[in-house]
Amino acid sequence: MSNEDAQLSRRGFLGGTIAAAIGSSVGLGAPRQERPRRIVSTVTIPPQSGRGVFLERDQSIKVITPRGVQVSDLFAFVHDTPDEYLCPRTTMTRQRRLYPQVGQPFYSVKRRPLLMLEEDTVGVHDLFYPACDNYMYRDENHPSCRGNLNVVLAEMNFTPGGYAEPHNLFQNSPAIDMDGNLEVRQSLARPGDYVLLKALDDLLVIATSCSVESGRINGGECKEILLEVYS
Repeated sequence: MSNEDAQLSRRGFLGGTIAAAIGSSVGLGAPRQERPRRIVSTVTIPPQSGRGVFLERDQSIKVITPRGVQVSDLFAFVHDTPDEYLCPRTTMTRQRRLYPQVGQPFYSVKRRPLLMLEEDTVGVHDLFYPACDNYMYRDENHPSCRGNLNVVLAEMNFTPGGYAEPHNLFQNSPAIDMDGNLEVRQSLARPGDYVLLKALDDLLVIATSCSVESGRINGGECKEILLEVYS
């Protein structure tokens, strides 16, 4: 990818008439000046695994890729309403965008905002692709984001009331032509890049370190993801 292409992709441009059809590019979210936050917990997600945290309303979670070029599948469930959880399709249709930009929420299957995107140093994410699973790898022993989600749900004694799909943070998979073709490219996340999300309800948030070690998506190597919870 040329330097010019990289800049266009990082800004969310899809090329030619597609960009015009979808709208203006997503601006990289510069951190906003707000009241000081206090870190209440830090969680490291090892490569090809997942972890979960409970968030109270108005707490924030920062999802960080310490070494860059690493996708994180993000799921969230309303704590006292197991049949309400994040839905990437609802987020896309409510925002009329391929992914939210700073100041826009992530929506649930009941069309309620659950997480607000407060800061974003990458600006390119994915809401199209489902979580990887054992059927994709054709190997029941290969780690997968779907499998890791189920492990964390069991560990936290939480039974969702439906089949949740992820918001794929840091994934770079743009539409590349007017025929609707998709291409999975290498993540544009640099070391230390992050998103900061504010809980709009009491939530169980689960994040993974994407398990795809082949191809370009994670740069050929799965790496850790860091979570920081703020009050």
